[in-house]
Amino acid sequence: MHLSFLKFSRSTIRLKHEVQKCLKVAVIGPPNVGKSLLTNKLVKAGVAAVSSQMDTTQKNQTAILTEGSSQLVFVDSPGTVGIKHAREIVRSPDSRILSDPEHAVEQADHILVVHDATICTDYILHRVLHMLHRYRQIPSSLVLNKIDQVKQRSDLLSLTRVLCNGVVDGKPIIVKKHSGGQLAKLCGKIHKASHEMSLHSPEEKEQNEQWQEKYKELLQRPTHKCSWGETKQLFANIKGWSNFQDVFFVSALTGEGIDMLRDHLYKIGLQKEHIFKQEMLTTKKPMMICQDSIRAEFLNRIPPYIAYALKINVTEWDMEGEVLQIVAEVECKKDRIARIVVGEHGLTIMAVAKEVNESLQNLLAQQLFVRILVKVEGKLFDSLRYNARRNITKKSVAI
Repeated sequence: MHLSFLKFSRSTIRLKHEVQKCLKVAVIGPPNVGKSLLTNKLVKAGVAAVSSQMDTTQKNQTAILTEGSSQLVFVDSPGTVGIKHAREIVRSPDSRILSDPEHAVEQADHILVVHDATICTDYILHRVLHMLHRYRQIPSSLVLNKIDQVKQRSDLLSLTRVLCNGVVDGKPIIVKKHSGGQLAKLCGKIHKASHEMSLHSPEEKEQNEQWQEKYKELLQRPTHKCSWGETKQLFANIKGWSNFQDVFFVSALTGEGIDMLRDHLYKIGLQKEHIFKQEMLTTKKPMMICQDSIRAEFLNRIPPYIAYALKINVTEWDMEGEVLQIVAEVECKKDRIARIVVGEHGLTIMAVAKEVNESLQNLLAQQLFVRILVKVEGKLFDSLRYNARRNITKKSVAI
């Protein structure tokens, strides 16, 4: 069962002879740059779980927006990380957190590289650069996100010049002002990437023969098959990508610039059949959306290493009258972990349930109730009994 909504269908009327357009877009970038929130804003629905912590997204998720004869298919990918990070921080045995970003790219018609405009890094992450070089035939755009937090908007131009090597769509950077006076979009007529992209960028040509040999070797391997150190060393002296077709300044949080980006993607859509039915919003199952939303809310409230390790399962999903009753179980390894998950007087778990309830209700357009149970070794965690035992232990130690 995939998520499709007839209740708030965006427009299910299709003309018989209308030419269909479709664009499959890979959304890639480092962790915590706002890829999932950007995806949600682009499809006008909260299908992807979002938190304040990195690595909320651990595998590709597809979100779909169909309006009239045009369809946009977004593949929101995990942040580009190394094996060490996946094992030690996220504690994920699933290789998809490493390989899915490239899987999103290799099947895409267009690539959105998302960069956090607020951080001090004036370079594109080497893992992202490796993918861009491997798939240089696929058109790409740079999205500078979180501009609502940038005090000096003029600084964005300097950053853009570095990240694009001073070139957008094969032309020197020129900036247009939006009608409201805000930085909007770097101009330059869109050309077909296969016709306009050079085989080798100036940055590559400047490197020595030894670098060229290493470059050829590493580009034969998928990004996740290259070590973090290998790609970091290879692109140590390369900060940007010269083949971006466009640059967009957006705030996924406030919505600034989102309409312009979406309109542009519609404009460059390819004339081909839609991939999904018009009413579909995501390929993700509703129960999985619920599970991911619960984990995301825990990431906002408890130490990330605990939230990553939680086993979350939706055990009940039943209609009772007009209300959808949802029960989710959170399995903890130890009582002390369960106590953190529940929180003082149950405040943490109540806050999580409240937020998940609201987000799912908005997404599903359905009255519902979410109940979260915490278990330790398969048994329901009793916080009152646990606290009583702790108090007895403390008194014994004091005596």
